Amino acid sequence: MPKVGTLLAGGIVLVAVLFGISMWYAQQRSFYDTVEGLDRVQIGDSDFAVTEYRGTDGVTSPLKLRGCFRLADPEAAIAAGESATDAVPLTTPDWIECFNEDMIFADLQAGRATGIMAGDDEGDGADLYMAIYPDGRAFSWRQPNGKYKK
Repeated sequence: MPKVGTLLAGGIVLVAVLFGISMWYAQQRSFYDTVEGLDRVQIGDSDFAVTEYRGTDGVTSPLKLRGCFRLADPEAAIAAGESATDAVPLTTPDWIECFNEDMIFADLQAGRATGIMAGDDEGDGADLYMAIYPDGRAFSWRQPNGKYKK
């Protein structure tokens, strides 16, 4: 017959494992909505036609937005936004395959993509940023602005 201490320790380990799985699921899978098929994005005061839109968003945080798409006129889109040297794509859950934040950041740093701020204060304390490539590929995300830095 198992001792009380063994049962108690086993119970604690089981609760910790279940809690860990729940936290992983909440961070990686839950509260994200899949968004597909958008045909327009807004940059500043202008709308731009896009194709192949795939992404995520969520009602629990403006920072859940990620978008992968193609712009028909990347030069006009860049001109419509505000140049952003502080564009840093946020870490993305692994299952969002089209959005590789490390590659996007490296391309922004190397000048292979242009970073713009496409929308100011789009959500509670978050600005909309985009990385736009000369061939029309584009990626969007929101990152925190100065509202909560105090």
